[in-house]
Amino acid sequence: MLQADWYIIPPAVEGDYYRDLVRREPDRAQLLQRHTKNLTPVDGIPFENYDLVISFDAILEIPPGLPNIFAYYAQEHWDSLYVRSLQRPINGYDLFLAHMVDAPANLQKLPQSVAFPYLHDPEIIRPLFSPPRQEIAWLDWRTATTLANQPRDSSWSSETDAALLRAQETFGLPLRSGSTKNSKSYFIADEPSWGDAANYTRSLAECRYYIGVGRLGGAGQGLGEAAAVGCLCIGQSAQAYHRLICHPSCLCDDLFDLPATLRRLRQSPDLQREVLDHQDRHLCLHFRDRPLAALARAIALKKAGR
Repeated sequence: MLQADWYIIPPAVEGDYYRDLVRREPDRAQLLQRHTKNLTPVDGIPFENYDLVISFDAILEIPPGLPNIFAYYAQEHWDSLYVRSLQRPINGYDLFLAHMVDAPANLQKLPQSVAFPYLHDPEIIRPLFSPPRQEIAWLDWRTATTLANQPRDSSWSSETDAALLRAQETFGLPLRSGSTKNSKSYFIADEPSWGDAANYTRSLAECRYYIGVGRLGGAGQGLGEAAAVGCLCIGQSAQAYHRLICHPSCLCDDLFDLPATLRRLRQSPDLQREVLDHQDRHLCLHFRDRPLAALARAIALKKAGR
């Protein structure tokens, strides 16, 4: 969507997320180093070639006076970086992109924190992943672990397998779910799961429904991915992305609402068409058009010296 060049740089900042990702597991740093290549030193990046530079976490020290827009996401909303950045971008950045959409929606000045979800565009993703649709529901793995009465961030277990089978019997519908088998925290395994993103997206796109209800954390990004590939999405009213995307009839307050909501959706082709139209319009508005307009405005403000 951004027609961007990508650079992987050496470790630069050791914040909360980095420590949890790298330091919590023995030998994690060596594992990542072993499987990472094509690093570019920061001073080897031709920043002058770009109108916009986005980094994951505030890993750059921005010299004053540059004409580019420098923006960053904080990868985890529990990171102190995220909390601090809601007040004001740090390290000379122009924009903090608040993926939990809990910052102001309108960009008024620079520097500023702005509500900015992870981007999705169905017009880009669906031509790439359009396998035959099947009468299957994708169950968010956190929903599956909730049904198994497991801690929110637990790995997949035999209890989760059993809960998935019980849910299939209850719904009368085959269920599919991503699992955390054979991996540790952050789904990092040795060997890494090369091609995992494409395989996940292809498998998700085969499903007619997506269910993300239960004891979930974060903004609910999985539903954004499901809506982008054209799944009919049932979400939870507490999740920021779900409220932005879901048809009102497909928002649940808790798991008790789920069976009846799924049954109504499966029984009505008219409702299915209405839900998909609603999802597509709101996905394009909130996850493509408005964020891109905010970036364009930021570039204009920077060039005007404001």
